[in-house]
This record gives sequence, C-alpha cells and structure tokens, in this order.
Amino acid sequence: MIIHPYQKIGNIDVPLIKIEFANPSNWQLSLSEYSLLDTGADITLFPYFLINNLVLRRIRKPSRTTVKGFNNKLIEAVPYLISFSFDSENFYDSVIYDLPEIELREIIIGRDILNRFCVKFDGIHQRIIINS
Repeated sequence: MIIHPYQKIGNIDVPLIKIEFANPSNWQLSLSEYSLLDTGADITLFPYFLINNLVLRRIRKPSRTTVKGFNNKLIEAVPYLISFSFDSENFYDSVIYDLPEIELREIIIGRDILNRFCVKFDGIHQRIIINS
C-alpha cells in the first residue's frame, strides 16, 4: 500500500503525487515528477518536453490516434511507451500520449493507468491510497 498526501495549490488540495518515470529501453533516462491523478481523463497525457528528456520511443502502430478534448473537439494524440512507478521499486510499462496541438505543462494520469490499480481518493484525510 502506498499513501501520498494531497498537494496544496493555492488554497486547494489536489491529488498530485510524485511518480518516477523511465525510458523502458534505458533505465538511466528517468525522472520524478508531480502528476495529477484525473479520473475524468480516459488516457494519460505527457508534455512533449518530458518525452524529449526521456528520449521515449514513439509507438508506430497506431502512429497517431484521435481523442476528444474539451468541448468534444477532436485532437490528434501521439502514443509513446514509458515505464512508471508509484514507489520507485515496482515499475510498469504503459502507453502515454502527447497532444501536439496543445502545449501541456503537467502530467495527467488518466484511467488507462489508474484502472490497473485500486486507487482511493480519501478527501476527508486529504490523501491518496494506492494498492497494486
């Protein structure tokens, strides 16, 4: 069981947790970043500048996919393969997406990753509990 406290942004407590990410082909290329756990997001979104820092490999098939964004606008998403860990010990591979039309500044962890775990958003105690 992994427990992370919510992070304060201004006066708001937000489910942001630090996650370790790595290039699955080269574990020396890794970084730890705060990421927003977003149960309303179907997919995990990653800023291109971090994809570039990790030298992630683009997935060839499909080379692009279309997703619905805000106001049901269709946006092209580019898939990449990444490894991630909530505890810096157990790593999992996953597909993440960059949205070339939008300059993302933060990592958004969507249900494609969250649904692989038992995640409890404990708003009363301002914490996130993750069981693998």
